[in-house]
Amino acid sequence: MKDHTDYCLDCYKEMEQEFKIITDFLKVEENRFASIEEISAFTGVAEKRIADFIRDGRIYVEDYPNLGYGCAHCGTLIKRQMLCNSCFEDFTAEVNKTLKAEKFLEEANKPKEHAQTARYWKLRN
Repeated sequence: MKDHTDYCLDCYKEMEQEFKIITDFLKVEENRFASIEEISAFTGVAEKRIADFIRDGRIYVEDYPNLGYGCAHCGTLIKRQMLCNSCFEDFTAEVNKTLKAEKFLEEANKPKEHAQTARYWKLRN
């Protein structure tokens, strides 16, 4: 099992049992519009575990309109990844801004070759 999962056999079996409980719950037509909170309340499976199943692609959320989990930053309901589009764009812009600032500092601290050459000729004369 070590080659296929990061969990011990007992934990793996428990996870598979929880996954079966969730899929059986979602197979019922009336439960198709349930949210992650409602699924957790009715099945007893933790919301985090359900979100992990969604992130891993084991539960296809496109079939369930109200199913999703919160963005890791703002809590907006999303159906994949860790951040919503807005937070992802903000994060990307902030990273790019930081990288540009670091590049600017590197350029500013880099010794100017022209100034060193001029100093050499002044000392020589």
